[in-house]
Amino acid sequence: MNATSTPAALSPSVLTTPSKIEPMKAFDSRFTERSKATPGAPALTSMTPTAVERLKEQNLVKELRPRDLLESSSDSDEKVPLAKASSLSKRKLELEVETVEKKKKGRPRKDSRLMPVSLSVQSPAALTAEKEAMCLSAPALALKLPIPGPQRAFTLQVSSDPSMYIEVENEVTVVGGVKLSRLKCNREGKEWETVLTSRILTAAGSCDVVCVACEKRMLSVFSTCGRRLLSPILLPSPISTLHCTGSYVMALTAAATLSVWDVHRQVVVVKEESLHSILAGSDMTVSQILLTQHGIPVMNLSDGKAYCFNPSLSTWNLVSDKQDSLAQCADFRSSLPSQDAMLCSGPLAIIQGRTSNSGRQAARLFSVPHVVQQETTLAYLENQVAAALTLQSSHEYRHWLLVYARYLVNEGFEYRLREICKDLLGPVHYSTGSQWESTVVGLRKRELLKELLPVIGQNLRFQRLFTECQEQLDILRDK
Repeated sequence: MNATSTPAALSPSVLTTPSKIEPMKAFDSRFTERSKATPGAPALTSMTPTAVERLKEQNLVKELRPRDLLESSSDSDEKVPLAKASSLSKRKLELEVETVEKKKKGRPRKDSRLMPVSLSVQSPAALTAEKEAMCLSAPALALKLPIPGPQRAFTLQVSSDPSMYIEVENEVTVVGGVKLSRLKCNREGKEWETVLTSRILTAAGSCDVVCVACEKRMLSVFSTCGRRLLSPILLPSPISTLHCTGSYVMALTAAATLSVWDVHRQVVVVKEESLHSILAGSDMTVSQILLTQHGIPVMNLSDGKAYCFNPSLSTWNLVSDKQDSLAQCADFRSSLPSQDAMLCSGPLAIIQGRTSNSGRQAARLFSVPHVVQQETTLAYLENQVAAALTLQSSHEYRHWLLVYARYLVNEGFEYRLREICKDLLGPVHYSTGSQWESTVVGLRKRELLKELLPVIGQNLRFQRLFTECQEQLDILRDK
């Protein structure tokens, strides 16, 4: 046979192969020759069994001697001895894996423009789990608040009681190789002191408790007479800020987690709540921290907004915004009480920093249609009532509720006014399935309604509403 003859002249049955081929190389040669075959060459797949069929045949003849069992490769007539029967199962798995990989890499595509791509099909549940894992593996930007450094000694005055002072001296003495720090408290000439085994970083106090945060993330709480109230509390991270109001203790850590405890009842009010939702995605910082008498924490931010944490809903609520356009456009001068000097002095007033002049100059500063001013005034007053309720400030809630009701009477908003009266009145007849609460922030609702009735009676348009409420209150009083 002439050595220079072309491959097209060769018959498929007389293709030449190497004289000695290993089993794994036989598979390689099959895929290699198939990928190199010319378009005019006949297909070899019809002449040889598939890899899966050969493996099934091998499995059926495992009991035969390996030397008696020969197999033909897909592109060669040369016989190749199989592996021993003891390793046939393992070899089968290796061949299946190799076959799948080779098919992905070398199988010709119908469209020559398509590149071979390795694809893996996953179930929807697997894809969802993978997405969740990716979200968890990409942590949010960690917040880092400043922490107080250790000092040799410091003194602070308790803001709620000017006659109360707290003194701290770190590492004043050594006992048994341990350095002790001293805590002193002086109130109206009465002094007490105690020692701790760690350096004190910061301290806070109120008329009911004194607390100190030490190194190693330890928080200790004492009574105003120096008696320890709790075993040391291990904080999740180093302390950043410490506050006390009444029996409530608030700890803000360097990892921007907030906790509030009622140490007298020994219950948690706020448990390691993150500030990430109100600080994330900006360069804002906490400019002021307030803890109300009811244990409600308030965060004043550098952008002028203030948020308080609502323990009942486990949410951060916006209670103040110095850039709020509603406060600038609202005009409720005619609805303010005559005893303006007694205007509310509570946490909401402290947070907002506004005086009773709010809403007085809006008519002169802004020229807007009356309908628009009505809407902005209603929205602002409703925000004030809701903020006072969230802060659980009873005095401010009563004040803003009366201002709001008076504005509704003056402007003739009957539906809103009737809804308020219905909520304050409650059911006239007792019902076991009633969910009506008789009090709100410590105030009796029906007593508030009695205060509203004279205001409602000033507008003849609401005489029917006035009469209905008065009659219902009389029935309840006679019961």
